[in-house]
Amino acid sequence: MQRALDLAKKGIGFVSPNPLVGAVLWKGGKIISEGYHRAFGTPHAEIQAIRKAASPKGATLVVNLEPCIHHGKTPPCAPRIVKAGIKKVIIGTPDPNPLVSGRGIKFLRKSGIEVEVGILKEECMFLNRGFFSVHIRKRPWVMLKLGVSLDGKIATKTHNSKWLTNKKARIFVHKLRKQSDVVLAGRKTFQKDKPSLLPYLIKSKRKHPLGYPVRCLLTQKTKILDCLKIVDNSHRTIIAIRDKSHKKNPRNLPENISIFYFKNLKNLLKQFCENGYNTIMIEGGGEVAGSFFDEGLVDEVFFIYAPVVVGGKNAINSVSGRGVNKISEAKKFPNFEIFSIDDNFVFHGFEDLCFQA
Repeated sequence: MQRALDLAKKGIGFVSPNPLVGAVLWKGGKIISEGYHRAFGTPHAEIQAIRKAASPKGATLVVNLEPCIHHGKTPPCAPRIVKAGIKKVIIGTPDPNPLVSGRGIKFLRKSGIEVEVGILKEECMFLNRGFFSVHIRKRPWVMLKLGVSLDGKIATKTHNSKWLTNKKARIFVHKLRKQSDVVLAGRKTFQKDKPSLLPYLIKSKRKHPLGYPVRCLLTQKTKILDCLKIVDNSHRTIIAIRDKSHKKNPRNLPENISIFYFKNLKNLLKQFCENGYNTIMIEGGGEVAGSFFDEGLVDEVFFIYAPVVVGGKNAINSVSGRGVNKISEAKKFPNFEIFSIDDNFVFHGFEDLCFQA
């Protein structure tokens, strides 16, 4: 199963809104073939493994997610598994998609195949936490990245922030961008820093078929034309405007620009979910981070600390917003790890997986 998970990770940045899936065919005490879901719209991991096997009949299939039973971009996997003569299927976790959700397991068992479920379940769910989140909570998984000083600042009093973290840390951030469906920043960040929000430091000949990650400019009620002046249309970009009126969009919007109107952040996340975005990455700034924390919508954080002290009461805080009244009300991340990237160190924390397949 660990090998299936390692294979599944090869699809990071290419498969969403589909899940990351790896498959291993095992026979006679050894692996006879492997497969993984390479990109959205391409054959699934199970099919890849079956096609590569010289003789899959009588083999055991190990896969991190329940095989599908419905027609999507590709035919269902469960009938193909039966046709291949596979005798046993070991599954990490059931699929939360209502179109599958146990039906694949039931089909395999009815077809006479032995099925075992729950091997490395937590690891399998965490790998596809965005996929589980949209199908069970009906909202994407929200990840926040902040490059901060030891005293919690993201910029000086003059708004200077380049470069707080080191080059290797920035490459690490680009890897986080690569695995996200939407990378989001506030209007002030766009105006002051003109961030790309794209994983341009990660060189790859392959691209996501749907053009992920999509950039998002988040703003309070403002004129769309003003926002268009601070974003370019070279890549798919969403301008998300907090406005309850849902006004008509201006004519002749650039081809790569979309407008989302939202009442509150929960409503915005719902729209992201409806548009096929599983994982949202917040890049900046402090006010945007504070807003998501205030609404209880941050699921995972990467605080990348540089060994410097900025100081100054007018320097920019990493997290603004309303904040809490009591320490007991502060946001907690019960699961965490701390690791170094040269002279920077990273606090990576995440919530318990509060959804069950």
